[in-house]
Amino acid sequence: MPRSFVEDSWVMHKDQAGAIEQHFAVGDFRLDVLSQPDTGPFTRTHLVDYPSIAYLPTGQGEDPVRGCFGEPRSHRSFVPFGAAVLVPANLAVHVQSTGYAERRLLICRFDPDIFESLTGLGANASGDELAACIDVRDAAVLATLERLSIAVSRPSTAREMLVRGLGMVLLAELTRHFELVRERGFHRAGTLAPWQLKRIDQRLADESKPVPSVSELASLCGIGRRHLMRAFKATRGSTVMEHVERTLFARAARMLGETTIPVKSLAVSLGYERQGSFSAAFRRRFGETPRDYRARASAGR
Repeated sequence: MPRSFVEDSWVMHKDQAGAIEQHFAVGDFRLDVLSQPDTGPFTRTHLVDYPSIAYLPTGQGEDPVRGCFGEPRSHRSFVPFGAAVLVPANLAVHVQSTGYAERRLLICRFDPDIFESLTGLGANASGDELAACIDVRDAAVLATLERLSIAVSRPSTAREMLVRGLGMVLLAELTRHFELVRERGFHRAGTLAPWQLKRIDQRLADESKPVPSVSELASLCGIGRRHLMRAFKATRGSTVMEHVERTLFARAARMLGETTIPVKSLAVSLGYERQGSFSAAFRRRFGETPRDYRARASAGR
């Protein structure tokens, strides 16, 4: 099995995959600029010693390459590569392509121990992490890669210093990106991720805005209204509207006990058109009217 990302793809197969135009080795960071001629259909498997990110600079057309990590179960295992593809060390990636036109490609490689200690990515990466690897869409990561592609194309006495600095920035941005991937990705299928629940609770805690609708909460979570209703019930065991009502009545009880806001004004702030409707709902939940609750809280103080 080939031992290096560069040796496997772009040196040992020059006739198919191209050749190295520029090579930079600065500290623990390696960068190669590859020129790839047009090619016909191909299938390849890569296994790399160094965690590597391949980047197709902007303005070179769409990349028709598809791939998957680990042994593919069927043709559906192959998904389109993004402009940036991260390949963890010692993890096979299978690649298929119908061919592409001539282009330039950047390959950035990192020290395996440093990379894994910072990003947590290795050969045992989770499915969520690998899905994020095959198409790295983080804007800061892509912007840093684009800056690297520009830096290496401009001769300068400070070019190596710039490449090294951007390499460190790239590693830091990848570390931050995969922290977010884990925060957003580690949850059961059909349930809400921690970041989605956090957005819902933050919106409900914002007393300066009107009571949110289910549609607004769904939009905050990046999903549809029906999806939110199903996923919230599977996550919290209650409906999203029950959660909203519970949160709002907890706010109402606090405001009745701590402020002198009129009951009518409080009812309006919680989305009730009529004070009577709010009072009836409050009594069903707490067993007493808002006025009685306020009197008892005041006496307790």
